[in-house]
Amino acid sequence: MPANMKATIASAFMEVSKTKSVDKITVKDLVEACHISRQTFYYHFQDILEVIEWSVEQAFERALECKTSLGTPEETLRTFIETSSETDVLLQKLLHSQRRGQVEKIFVDAVRSYLQEMLVRQEPKPDLPLADAKVMLDFCTYGIVGLLLENCGKKSLDKEKLARQMQRLISERIELMNRK
Repeated sequence: MPANMKATIASAFMEVSKTKSVDKITVKDLVEACHISRQTFYYHFQDILEVIEWSVEQAFERALECKTSLGTPEETLRTFIETSSETDVLLQKLLHSQRRGQVEKIFVDAVRSYLQEMLVRQEPKPDLPLADAKVMLDFCTYGIVGLLLENCGKKSLDKEKLARQMQRLISERIELMNRK
């Protein structure tokens, strides 16, 4: 049995999704594709939705591991854009499936986590009341997620330009909030 069965099952999901509608993929499909028992599947995942959640989270985590420790906020935003572009075929299928709400939530959670980390690292530290910081965090999170979802299938997207624009808008929001 492979060392990382979760990754094997997630990879099988990606392969099966190339030929079958996301809403029609079953545990049986994945069990057969991986040559494992149903018990093995359920040991690692509760259901298909958890496979999707884990896959998307892993894609963002891998991308961010490379950037957050050394990269600038703009590079990290570009990584979000690149990750959503690289998974655009699956992402488009997921967004047109019954699982759209769950996929959007995964994006929101990943972006919110990144923005919270960015605020913690911000120098000088923003002096924002908690209520204002929450509203700004929500505003930026949903704005970024909206842009990622809107642009994930566009082949001619200038990823660097979009990352610069998003970073500038976030920085301007922080500065504006600090001035008040």
